[in-house]
Amino acid sequence: MEILRRITAPLVGKHASKPTDVFLSERTMSPFGPQHEPDEGATEALGRIVYERVVGREPSPRTKTVLSWTAHLAVGFATAALYAVIRGGKNKHVLLEGALFGTGLWIVMDELTVPLLGLSDKPTAYPASQHAQALAQHLGFGIATVATTRALEDWR
Repeated sequence: MEILRRITAPLVGKHASKPTDVFLSERTMSPFGPQHEPDEGATEALGRIVYERVVGREPSPRTKTVLSWTAHLAVGFATAALYAVIRGGKNKHVLLEGALFGTGLWIVMDELTVPLLGLSDKPTAYPASQHAQALAQHLGFGIATVATTRALEDWR
């Protein structure tokens, strides 16, 4: 996902604040309110929140980066493992199944769960190019997950 993010980064517009952004209720769809800080990604926010609850203070910038990667990898590995456990039979069409898995993951996680938890603003607060970039990343993740699962099955 990180490789695809870096490749598509020049094509993506930045989050542009709008006059309505001054009201938190206009930026969030979370019943908990925004849990992320300005310019903080969802995994950064998740890592920071867990760290603050466990340690009782805000993490250093370096620790925050490590926590973000840890959160991202933990969610990725958990999602891939869940896929491997619940899917049925051999994958006949790795690209199609991977694309469907990645698209579903993008919708459920990026577009619904993360904003509902307040780890990001609501989807309409971001330009379409950011949604397209996230979809491309999740398509790559989905295809890689399905291909890896298939390879591991063939290997065993």
